Parts: sequence; structure tokens; C-alpha cells
Amino acid sequence: MIKRKIGILLFFLCLSLVSFSGNKSAETLFVKGKVSCQGTGIEGVVVTDGEAICLTNKNGSYSLPVTLESRFVYISSPSGYRVPVVQSVPKFYHRISAGKKVCKIDFKLEKIKGDDTKHGFVAWADPQVKSKEEISLLREVVDDMSGLLKKYPDLPFHALGCGDIVGDSHTLYDTIKRILTSTGIPFYQSIGNHDLNYNDRTNKSSESIYEDVFGPAYYSFNRGEIHYVVLNNVFYVGRDYFYIGYLPEKQLNWLEKDLSYLKEGQTIVVVMHIPSSLDDKDIKEFSYSNISKSLANKKALYKILAPYQTHIITGHMHVNNNVIIAPNIFEHNVSSVCGAWWQGAYAEDGTPKGYTVFEANGNDLKWYFKSFGKEKTYQFRAYPIGSNSEQVEHITANVWNWDPEWKVNWYQDGKLMGEMEGYYGTDPETAKTYADKEKLAYKWIQARPTIHMFRAKPESSTSKISIEVIDRFGTVYREEH
Repeated sequence: MIKRKIGILLFFLCLSLVSFSGNKSAETLFVKGKVSCQGTGIEGVVVTDGEAICLTNKNGSYSLPVTLESRFVYISSPSGYRVPVVQSVPKFYHRISAGKKVCKIDFKLEKIKGDDTKHGFVAWADPQVKSKEEISLLREVVDDMSGLLKKYPDLPFHALGCGDIVGDSHTLYDTIKRILTSTGIPFYQSIGNHDLNYNDRTNKSSESIYEDVFGPAYYSFNRGEIHYVVLNNVFYVGRDYFYIGYLPEKQLNWLEKDLSYLKEGQTIVVVMHIPSSLDDKDIKEFSYSNISKSLANKKALYKILAPYQTHIITGHMHVNNNVIIAPNIFEHNVSSVCGAWWQGAYAEDGTPKGYTVFEANGNDLKWYFKSFGKEKTYQFRAYPIGSNSEQVEHITANVWNWDPEWKVNWYQDGKLMGEMEGYYGTDPETAKTYADKEKLAYKWIQARPTIHMFRAKPESSTSKISIEVIDRFGTVYREEH
């Protein structure tokens, strides 16, 4: 009997110890503080640790419960304000001090001059620098961007990075930050697969090397009438360099909370590294072959985004590809700013190395692709009859930022002949550029077939040919041969 009682007591003692241990790991801490501008509190600012969310009160004060696992407390900065920027990195976040049950963190914002309802932003993807030599090439593109920004002297600008800031060379982060500082605008970065630490054992710990430099791996902010969300959809599987495109429940749950403060129909811009979808087939059916190329649980994301006018901006694939996912969801898969890994002027689909420029006016967005070293009007590359070995009898054109709302017309001896036919093929100039493997650091680089090639067959090789490209906004680009 005594042994039985002792056994029962030991059981409940063990149970209480387990319960105590569990409570400790889930212990709730509190972060309190104020969001202000020149001493005046700002009401209605979203504050989060990436899980819990609260709003500041009329005095700008907040109190947020966080767990021991939380690394940061950060804000979704409101329209009309800017956060401090240190070497191109917007400081919308603060680290949580370990060992304190109540931590005080204040956020100080600066009111912008004028109105940011009209503003611009640059989206670029995959700088993926590995060496000092590639850093110098990156600096050239940054100088190109600085020149572009001078053409918008009265428009507030920011930049969105779509991941793979480095090519596994994390010691280059600080150098890249210093280079980007010269543009004078904040760079809101997202994490790519080459930004992960592959030596860590879990997905969460693999993010730490990025977060130590750029802050939280997912967050949001506001500019004008547009809400921006940066997500981390690179899920490291804990072995070697393997990863999948996936958004964990914690992040989806946070996103639902973050968007709950928006009105239905508002324009949002979602930035992440891996594309949500590659094409119509990828939207409709899952394929294991695409598990590291597109978002596996894309339907869950689209359901959350359904009430809004959404632009998804991604990178990763090193090609330019626009996908209309739904009438209210448009994906811009932006080509690599490094071209083909800094080996030449073009990505493998023939898109020039460069970046996409967006212009916001209220809830509306317009955009164009800016090629490095070229004017805004450079939107396609045409090839006369006989110059494309895949289409010897045709004139052809590569229209890299094409989407189904664009028109590609052709004229013969001044007469409109109709629209050119789209086909799946390679860009001739790109094929020529990467034909000599001895000149390439990476021998696997080659011209890759793309859907944004177009062709037409003239009646005579001596006819005067002109090509007219009209983008979805009605802007006309022409070239004659």
C-alpha cells in the first residue's frame, strides 16, 4: 500500500515537473513602448513579433505579449512616415532583450515631406554575388539605378529585394549594404535560398545569419495607399543545400492578422524569393519537380489574398515571367539583376540584366523593365530575317516583359500585317553570348527557351520591316529593319 502511494506521488511529481517545464518554454513576456514622431504618439500602428499583433492606442503606446522564442519586435510603418535607415537597411525593428519579463522598446518615425500617395519603387532579384569581382559589377548596376532615380526628383522611392542577395558568401552582406547606400533609398530585402546558413539543423535557425544583418525574415509596411508584405517562402529541410517553396502556418497566421486591418479591394504588394506559380499548369496541379521552384502551398496564400488587388513580386528563376493567377492577382517573376550569374549581359532567357520599376498613383500601379545601361524605351530586341537559326525564314523578337495584355505587331513596307505569333524558343543573341564555354566560369550556362519570343514570316527578304510593341498601359515601342 505504501509502495503504491509512493508510486502515485512520484507520478504526479513527474507530471508537475513536465507541466512546469512546458510552462517555462511557453512563458509569456511583454514588450511595451511607444511609436512617435517628434514626441507625438501615432495611433493605429501595427506592432508585432511575427506572431502576436497589436495596435498602438491614441497616445501611440502599445503592449505586446511575446514568447521566449521571439527575436524581434517590429512595426508595420504607416503611410506618410519613414523609419530610420542605416546603410540602406530600414530599421523598422528592434531586438528583444533576453532575460527581461517586461521590455521597453520605442519606435521613432519621421514625417515625410509632401504626400506619398504617388511614389515609386524598384524591384530587383538575385544579385547573388560571390566575389570582389562580382561586387564591382553589382556597383555598376547600382550606379545605373542611381541615375534612374535622378529622373524622379519629386517622387519618394524605395526598393524591394527579392532574395539571393549573395551566392552563399555571407561575409559580403556589409559590403553590399554600403554599395546600396549610394542610391539614397531604403532597401526592403527578402531572404533567398543562398542567404540561408545551410549548416544549421532547422529551417528557423538557418535564417539567423540573414536576420542578424537585415532583421525579421517576414514583415510589412505601408506607403501611400499600398500595403507591402515581405514573406519568407524558402523552407530549409535541414540537410545540405536542400529547400522547398513553402510558407509555414505561423507565417500564414501572421499574414491573416496583418491583412485584417486592411479594407477589401486595397492594393497590396507581396514580395518573396521563390515564385508562387510558374505558369497555368503549375497553378492547377502539384508537381514534385517544381517543389523548389514554386510555392507548394500556394492555394493557401491565394485564399488569404483573395479580397485584395495583389501584385506578387518574386525572383529565384533568373528569367522574366509574368503570370496572371487570378483577375486580382498578378505575379511578376523578375529576372536576375546579375544576368546569367555575372557572366554576360543577359539572363538565360535573353532578358538584359536589370530591374523592374513601379510607379504608384493611389491604388494603381504601372511598371516597366529597366535594362542596365539602356533607356526606358528599350523593351524588346528584334532580329531580321535569316538571323535566327531557329526561325530562318522569320523575323523574330524577344519581348521580355510581355504579358497577355501586350500586343506585338509587325509592318511590311509600311502596311500593318497583324500581330506576331508567340512561340517557345531561345534568344539568338543570348545563344551566341554563351556559346563559348571556355569564357564562362559556369559551364552549364546556356540560352534557355522562353515563351516571350515572337515571329512573323515576310513575303520577301528585301521588304522593309518594322515591329511595334504596345504594353498593357498603351505605351508604344518601335524598331525598324
